[in-house]
Amino acid sequence: MKLDPKALRYLSKDDFRTLVAVEMGMKNHELVPVSLICTIANLKYGGTKKSIQTLHKFKLLFHDGRNYDGYKLTYLGYDFLALKTLVSRGVCSYVGNQIGVGKESDIYIVANDDNHEMVLKLHRLGRVSFKTIKNNRDYLKHRKSASWLYLSRLAALKEFAYMKALYDNGFPVPTPIDYNRHCIVMSRARGYPLTQIVQLRHPSKVYSDLMNLIVKLASYGLIHGDFNEFNILINDEEEITLIDFPQMVSTSHLNAEMYFDRDVTCIRVFFEKRFNFIGERWPKFKDCQNIHSLDVEISASGFTRDMEKEFQDLSKQQDDEEKEFNNNEDSDDDEDDEDEDDENEDDEDNEDSNNNDDENNKKSSKQEKVNKKEVEKEIKKDEENNKSEEDSEEDSDSEESVEDNTPVIEEFKGLSLNKNRDFKFSNLKDEDYKAPIVLRKEYIENLDENQTTEPKKEKIELTEEEKQRRKEEKRQKMITDKVKRQLGKSMREKVSVRNNVKSRTKKEVQAHISSY
Repeated sequence: MKLDPKALRYLSKDDFRTLVAVEMGMKNHELVPVSLICTIANLKYGGTKKSIQTLHKFKLLFHDGRNYDGYKLTYLGYDFLALKTLVSRGVCSYVGNQIGVGKESDIYIVANDDNHEMVLKLHRLGRVSFKTIKNNRDYLKHRKSASWLYLSRLAALKEFAYMKALYDNGFPVPTPIDYNRHCIVMSRARGYPLTQIVQLRHPSKVYSDLMNLIVKLASYGLIHGDFNEFNILINDEEEITLIDFPQMVSTSHLNAEMYFDRDVTCIRVFFEKRFNFIGERWPKFKDCQNIHSLDVEISASGFTRDMEKEFQDLSKQQDDEEKEFNNNEDSDDDEDDEDEDDENEDDEDNEDSNNNDDENNKKSSKQEKVNKKEVEKEIKKDEENNKSEEDSEEDSDSEESVEDNTPVIEEFKGLSLNKNRDFKFSNLKDEDYKAPIVLRKEYIENLDENQTTEPKKEKIELTEEEKQRRKEEKRQKMITDKVKRQLGKSMREKVSVRNNVKSRTKKEVQAHISSY
């Protein structure tokens, strides 16, 4: 539903009271009855009925009277409530044109009293193109079901929290200004979507910047989850701005590695197709290290309450162990002097028992040393054999490459890519690969000649009278076929559903033919 804020100037205070009453009633009702709206809005029945009619006229409310007579908010009515609060706060005063549409949001230009341009993002979950939001995102958490308005409100709150945290930590994101319900107000980033760019001056620089940004996000404990050309803005100076954050995931998520690899492959494939650039290096999830725990602060998707408790318990244990270690160091110095006299007395009694234990320990240590030496010898032998095999394989590969004069192909994580862009579909030789047999025309003719042919039938010469008779028969047959076709057409035109025409007799057909 497209935002049309013209009706805002015609709405009264009672109209907004009824809108808020419907919003509050939708917490427990799918369709809010008129009596409940009257009690929540604290208005008389006649006033509420009048305001409901005006709101329904501007399509801010939806009425359903089939099984249960009640009203519910539309996305336009939810937009009006959010805009009213933003205007009252002094965040925005003007609403401009629509500059973007996505599967779960609409983006508009807004301005304040100082004519400073900003961006208004309206979350609109529940569209036909993205109905599986409840399965793909964890907005519901412990709930089983919820309205689309509530889900869009949660998405806006989550995105604003991510944007604020990333902006405070120095990430290239728009500056978050304010939010209300399902609306977010942010600064307008000067740039173009990467999907609209045809050519770059320095593709290697942009590629490395994007990969470094993915790694930096992972070091802060976050994965974008939708890091592609549609969510990256680039300006004339080739500087990057990242947008769209509601689907971000923690690095402690079960499928974190899959999401990380998907973000990396999206950028690699796009740069190869659009800019003909192949990156020789790319980051891996195993190499990333968590320096900061930003996912804990924001409670990102995948970082559950149980994990948060475990994290707090571990941090407490570490603090306790450090304190105990420091206390033990101080107490050991004092206790050493007191225990020296007691130890001397006990040592004399325990000398005999310790001697037997020492002998047993020496024997076991000797056996362990012998076993270790044998294992080390076996490992060295295996390494030497592997090296000799690798050297022989390298020599054979180098000889084959020299003989064939084929360009070397580099393998990039499952993709065989050639630097010269001459892709090879198979490494099979012509001798190994048996192609299907294709026969030429000349060869087929020779086969036909060699095959045994049947004896040809002798042609019978016809007289002139027989030829004329056959011609007349052909002519009469053509006439009868033509007449039958005409009769069939006329009968089809006359036939209807109710009246069926009787088939004509043979006499009528013959009379028609003779007259023709």
